Amino acid sequence: MQTNHWIWQYKNWPNFIFDANTLISDLGTASQLIGELEAISRSICGEERLAALERVLADDAIETSAIEGEILRRSSVRSSIRKRIGLPVEQNDWDDRADGLISMLFDARNTKTSPLTEERLLSWHAALFPTGYSGLKKIRVGKYRGEEEMQIVSGPVGREIIHYIAPPRDGLNEEMVSFLDWVNSNDEHPPLLKAGVAHLWFIMIHPFDDGNGRVGRAVTDYIMSINHPSLMQVISFSKHFNLDRKGYYSVLEKAGKQGLNITDWLKWFLQTTISSMREAQWIVDRVVMKAQFWQLHKDTPLNKRQIKVVNRLLDTGEQFEGAMTTRKYASMTKCSKVTASRDLADLSEKGILQKTKAGGRSTGYDIRLTNTKNT
Repeated sequence: MQTNHWIWQYKNWPNFIFDANTLISDLGTASQLIGELEAISRSICGEERLAALERVLADDAIETSAIEGEILRRSSVRSSIRKRIGLPVEQNDWDDRADGLISMLFDARNTKTSPLTEERLLSWHAALFPTGYSGLKKIRVGKYRGEEEMQIVSGPVGREIIHYIAPPRDGLNEEMVSFLDWVNSNDEHPPLLKAGVAHLWFIMIHPFDDGNGRVGRAVTDYIMSINHPSLMQVISFSKHFNLDRKGYYSVLEKAGKQGLNITDWLKWFLQTTISSMREAQWIVDRVVMKAQFWQLHKDTPLNKRQIKVVNRLLDTGEQFEGAMTTRKYASMTKCSKVTASRDLADLSEKGILQKTKAGGRSTGYDIRLTNTKNT
């Protein structure tokens, strides 16, 4: 009878196994989407590519932090991104935490910097915690964790549930040497499977006091960037990890307890990355459509309120809840309903918005993607 409890206690750790037949369909779908997205990414112009990268990195930063319960302001994230890619900063809202995270995400996608080294991982970790604190707790920044047992727990004090216990500190350096050697040399698996294995392996080692999830997801980005640099200009894996946060933590917990067969984890990882890639196609379509729309209306005079609302509608498309109304416009732009009504009527007259067909007490508008004015 098997007496081992945690994945790293099994005799053949870390020689993971998985059922390739169970994964082949999802891997084929993912591979096809990767090819399509790389072709799309190479076909769009530099300005559109930068716009897509800005949106993707903003989502990635906000969502990878949200998984760990940390909320970042989108304005701070965008300020840091736009400075790095040479776009004008619309709102200078600086945040050291956001900037540190963005610096890590950029470096993870930097295909000119290779291999993945301990020094690089430690620098990523240091960037995440510029104050030396995680919340109110002082942690070891840019260093591996200390001698105390690393437990992943939840629940109230006195009734904690232990979800996982990481390998002991005395073998941690050797664990990380083996991990990094494998990341930098293994070419046995397709890149997406390698990224999935590496993500799980890193999380199971859990080398830091805090920030393991964020660094682990950056390792995923690094492996995919080395093999598919064009893809990583237009995709955020972390967003869909966060959308299924409960599933993410559940499948990781099961993997930590159920031996070296990681088929279930890899299936979840592949299916989640497929969702990420499908949304990436939608995002690129929106970015290209937005650029074409503003090119069409480059000479149309609009005020700042109108530009803000039109950009919101262009960015969200059919994901915007309901039509744009006077009430929503006034709330979004902090103006009176009278001003909102006048701005919306003006946008309709200029052929930028059109009235929706749905009836109701309040007139609704959506984007008009032709240059034909309402009559």
